[in-house]
Amino acid sequence: MPVDVLFFGAHPDDVEWGAGGIALTLADQKVSFGIIDLTAGEMGSRGTPGERALEAQHAAEVLGSAARENLNMPDCSVVDSPENRYRVAEAIRKHKPRIVMAPYWKDRHPDHAAAGTILRNSALYCTLTKSHSEYPPHKPHAFFYYLLHQFRRPSFVVDISGVYPRKVELLKLHRSQFAKTADELGIQAHGMSDYLFGLESRDRYFGSLIGKHHGEALIADRPIALTSLTQLLSL
Repeated sequence: MPVDVLFFGAHPDDVEWGAGGIALTLADQKVSFGIIDLTAGEMGSRGTPGERALEAQHAAEVLGSAARENLNMPDCSVVDSPENRYRVAEAIRKHKPRIVMAPYWKDRHPDHAAAGTILRNSALYCTLTKSHSEYPPHKPHAFFYYLLHQFRRPSFVVDISGVYPRKVELLKLHRSQFAKTADELGIQAHGMSDYLFGLESRDRYFGSLIGKHHGEALIADRPIALTSLTQLLSL
């Protein structure tokens, strides 16, 4: 099914965590989108693959996502390879998005970093005419990368202040991941033990860069073309 925006995440909650406010805003504006998870998150300390799959599907239904698919790459072993570039490109050819979003390629989690690198390198594979794909070549207008653990200067910050309470409720649908703090789960946290507090701290920081309460940051890896200066008036 063609969509306007196609989100990619390394794990079943990455899109909601890094770009959930953007997805909610798109849904409110009746912009179609889909979600592609690269792994089932089977190596995570919390939740089983079955639980996480059900949580991801429920979140997609609440979001109004046109599709949610999983490419079943191995969790904690996602690598940038020609095979994985083809698999990602196949999903892009299938859904024909105008915009693609994925994790930023410089993240402390190797799967997030690999996901971003695969997406960057898949752009060529999306347009190859000799790839033996069942779908025709497709070239998205732009690839954007959402920030998870990185706090670098973004290309854009999207104001999600109005939907932020709904983003928190969306994340809570991933009960195995966000229902309790790390201390309550009896595991060692990689960062703050209260994941939702850490998330809001990050989103408040990015919001502060544009004078808003909450924001989600995006990186463009190349200049974005404007066909008319009047497009800037929307800013």
